[in-house]
Amino acid sequence: MKKISRLLAVTAAAAISVVAGAAFAGCSTNYPEVTIVYEFNGTEYDVTYTLTRKGAPQTVQHFIELADAGYYDGTVIHDYASGGLFLYGGGYTWNPDAADLEDRLVEKDYWTEIKALEEKGNTFTQTVYKIGHEEPLYTVHGEFADNGVKGNTKSYSHSQGALVMYYSNKGSDNTPVGTVRTDGGKGNDGNDYDEGDIYKFNSATSLFYTYTSPNANNALGDSYAVFGKTKDYSQLQALLDAINSYTNDLGEGKSFTETSNVLLNQYDPFELVRSAKIWDEFDVPVEPITIKTVKVDKY
Repeated sequence: MKKISRLLAVTAAAAISVVAGAAFAGCSTNYPEVTIVYEFNGTEYDVTYTLTRKGAPQTVQHFIELADAGYYDGTVIHDYASGGLFLYGGGYTWNPDAADLEDRLVEKDYWTEIKALEEKGNTFTQTVYKIGHEEPLYTVHGEFADNGVKGNTKSYSHSQGALVMYYSNKGSDNTPVGTVRTDGGKGNDGNDYDEGDIYKFNSATSLFYTYTSPNANNALGDSYAVFGKTKDYSQLQALLDAINSYTNDLGEGKSFTETSNVLLNQYDPFELVRSAKIWDEFDVPVEPITIKTVKVDKY
C-alpha cells in the first residue's frame, strides 16, 4: 500500500478491519505451513511448522504477512532462555562489529519498518486500534485465556515444538485499546469491534518463541498464543544438538550465553509504555543463531 494521507490511511485501515473476520474464515486452509531456516556456526537447519487458524486465526494471519514481507529475514534468536528451553526470536538483529555483547544485539524499530514495508506494497491486516477505531497499532489481539479468548480443542498446546507469539512486558500499564473480534461479533450484538481491551494483552508485534521442553507447560498457554507446532521436531533437535556440541567445545566453565540487560518497548507507540523504562534480562548466544528466512509453504 502506497503512502497516503492520514485520513485515507484511517479509512483504509477501518475497511480492512471490517472484513478481517471474513478474511480469516476464507483462507485456503486451516493449517498453513511455514519453514524457518536457522543458521548456526555455518550450517543451516530447515524447521517446518504447521500453523493453526482454528485456535489463533489473527495471530497466524499476522505471522504469515510478516513472513511474506521478509520482516524476519536476518533476525536472530536474541534469548536462549533456560538453556534453550525457549528460543526467543523475531525482533532483533546482530551487529558482529560491536565490541560489547549489549551492542551486538540490535532491536528492530518494528513500527517504522512495518510502515516502510507498507510503502513497498505489503499489506498488514489490522486488528488492534487506539480507542476510536481511528489509528491502527499494527499489533495482534491476544488469542489466549487471560485476554478473554476461550481455548479451542483444535489448537495446539504448550508442548515440545510449540510456536508461540509473545509480547514484551508492559508492567502495570492498563491503556485501553479497540480490537477486532475473531468471532465476527457473535455474543457482542453483532459488532466485531470492541473498545476497552487492555493494550498489554493486545500488543504482539513480531516476537515469537519455540518451546523445546519435553514437558508440557499448559499454564503458559493462558497468557500466550500457541499458533503452531514443529512438523518434524528432529530438524529442530539437530540445531539444539549442534549448539550443545559447540558449547562443549568451548571448554569447562564456558557458557553458550551471556546475560544482557535490555531496555524494552523503546519504540512503542504509547508514550506511557516507553517512559516506564522496563528492563529485562536476555540469555544472549555468544555465537548468533540467525533466522535466515521464514518461508510460507502453504497458506
